[in-house]
Amino acid sequence: MIEVVDINVFYGPVQALWDVSFEIRAGEIVTLLGSNGAGKSTTIKIVQGLIHPASGEVRFLEKTIHRKSPHDIVARGLCLVPEERHLFPFMSVLENLELGAYPRHARRIREQTLQWIYALFPVLKRRRQQKVHTLSGGEQQMVAIGRALMAKPKLLMMDEPSQGLAPLLVTELFGIISKINEEGISILLVEQNAQRALRLAHRAYVLENGRITREGPGKELLGDPYIRSAYLGM
Repeated sequence: MIEVVDINVFYGPVQALWDVSFEIRAGEIVTLLGSNGAGKSTTIKIVQGLIHPASGEVRFLEKTIHRKSPHDIVARGLCLVPEERHLFPFMSVLENLELGAYPRHARRIREQTLQWIYALFPVLKRRRQQKVHTLSGGEQQMVAIGRALMAKPKLLMMDEPSQGLAPLLVTELFGIISKINEEGISILLVEQNAQRALRLAHRAYVLENGRITREGPGKELLGDPYIRSAYLGM
């Protein structure tokens, strides 16, 4: 579904990514694992068109997209739930969700999609007229995910979705991610909670110092001695 091929990225004279390559197949949950500063968010920004690589290629549904604008990439069916959410705090829950239905194909079925999101997150229906800044962190994360889903993505990228959430909410969140995937939406998950992410993922890649160092089925990497030591504290 998506192919990232030999991506190199620089911030001024500093190289952030070195020949990064990975793929996501239709229907998969793929986890990108790595410590802070490993290059995970940079990788996400490359795929979403927020920054452009110095070299390499990103293909989505067999079309080259790494020089396209972010809004064009969203219209093609690739959406991001960003780290720290980036919501519109003084707008209502409903207004934030409706803004997600920007692509033309999503606007036509906006009401239908909205009802699906309310089924996934019943609390958002009850709070639909409430200003986003008055919500809890978990509720704001639901709005961020719902806003991305309003664009009717074929592939959803999630950057640290469990960050700052209580353990009970994290469990609920990972259940929701699984439900979204069951609807046929492929997912690229960047997540610090390595154990939960690897248990959920069909496949995973490990990014260290801007390079992919390991890859394989999520449950297989869960048993890798290096992963257990470096990322699971075992």
